Amino acid sequence: MHHQTQPRNPSIERLIPIVQQGIPFTAADGQAFLRLPVVSSGGFFFLPVRSRAFRDWFFQQFFALYETLPSSHAFHAILNHLEAQAGGDEDNQRLAVSRRVGSRVPDYVPKQILLDLANPERQFVDISPHGWTVAAGTDALLETSRSTKRIPAPVPSDDPAADLETLRSCLNLPSGSAWLRCLAWLLAAFRPSGPYPFLIFQGPPGSGKTFAARILRSLIDPSAAPLAPIPSSARDLLTLARHNWVLAFDHVSAFSPQLTDALCRLSSGAGVSLREEARSSEPLLQSCRRPVLLTVTSRWSSPADLAARALTVTLPPIPPAERRFEAELLGALEESWPRILGALCSALSVALRRLPEIMQPSARRPSDRCADALAWAMAASPALGCTEEQIEQAFDPPPPPHPMVEAVQALLERRRCWTGSATELLDLLQPALSCQTPKGVSEQLRKCMLTLADAGIELKFRRLSGGSKVIDLQADPCVAPPAKDPPSATQNSDASSQPAETEELTAA
Repeated sequence: MHHQTQPRNPSIERLIPIVQQGIPFTAADGQAFLRLPVVSSGGFFFLPVRSRAFRDWFFQQFFALYETLPSSHAFHAILNHLEAQAGGDEDNQRLAVSRRVGSRVPDYVPKQILLDLANPERQFVDISPHGWTVAAGTDALLETSRSTKRIPAPVPSDDPAADLETLRSCLNLPSGSAWLRCLAWLLAAFRPSGPYPFLIFQGPPGSGKTFAARILRSLIDPSAAPLAPIPSSARDLLTLARHNWVLAFDHVSAFSPQLTDALCRLSSGAGVSLREEARSSEPLLQSCRRPVLLTVTSRWSSPADLAARALTVTLPPIPPAERRFEAELLGALEESWPRILGALCSALSVALRRLPEIMQPSARRPSDRCADALAWAMAASPALGCTEEQIEQAFDPPPPPHPMVEAVQALLERRRCWTGSATELLDLLQPALSCQTPKGVSEQLRKCMLTLADAGIELKFRRLSGGSKVIDLQADPCVAPPAKDPPSATQNSDASSQPAETEELTAA
């Protein structure tokens, strides 16, 4: 047989033809890749040279030729050979490699979107202001990981709004505004460069939070584990970001301050330092921006800086008579998935075409929450069956007056922070509250914690070493207090105390 005529320990020169099937290049961070063709479709897949995926591919090719595995020396010689080739070709250096969503020309304002279908043919959806098409070729540098799952090829939609309504009918959303917030997050997650808002699902058990999170994440970035466990550290979070496009966490009660900070940086751009090998002295520096989706429990207390970047949807309880089997919902969605994805691609094409008009200086509203995602959704509104005004209202709905929030704001107007028991807080706020017990105070605070966060008030529940429970309330110094009427002439005699208060707030 052929393999019996081959040497058992082939020289390095005999191994080079294996890697000559592909073209080596370096990514923007200096990491070496090998671009390999898919003969059946004309597509290409891309393997980092210092990765398990490349090692598995090379060992498979090697074993097919020699029915043995290469020595460690031979394999590392091939890695060094490919890195030297990639670094020596000026036409194949510093190319932008993306995961799931990318573009041919990196740009802060997207002019084109490439969506990786991650199928064996290595096809992608090429979305432009003029439409979209499914393609395969060498000019879409899209990387996958072992957990990445394929997306079905989208089907053109005659009525995008109607096909998107199929998705809405499977989610337990309370209103049209909640649906538009979900759509806005979905569309923002297709932006190659961000920034990205958080999407937070809250509601009682059995309201469909986990199902909604799993479906929305899988529409963009299906994975072997759609809902990841909560990372224990910022390093673990960034590791997840390196191997996934969308990060989705289920049943979150709290994040540590360090993890909260890392999540906020991840929504707008976080730097990641990693080493390709343990003995390497020079780390790779990468920049990650990722869409994030959370489902939260009743114990969740949203930090003010995370709430400022979030779109929140509160799911109502599902009456027993209206409950549907999950298998029934998944069956309907699986059948409609290609059309839903086609509708999203059409909406993205409309957004690409209209975004320059929306972002005119005269129309821009940079002070709005999640301003980039708002502009993007407004640009796509004709394909969503809604108006720009409805999108704006969905992003910033008028908050209903809440006695608890108003009472806490009044309490923190001067002191900026307060710590004490629920009993003490009840005594302070009693005239403004309907509840009559310390337990009722705690429950009301938990129910309106996101509204408090929107108002720039951070709420924490903690237990002291002796076992007693305390509540921490702190006003964010970066959030301006509510505007008040200017002082009258009779109040001018107190003006001497005003500068000291202003100075204290600024220093805080």
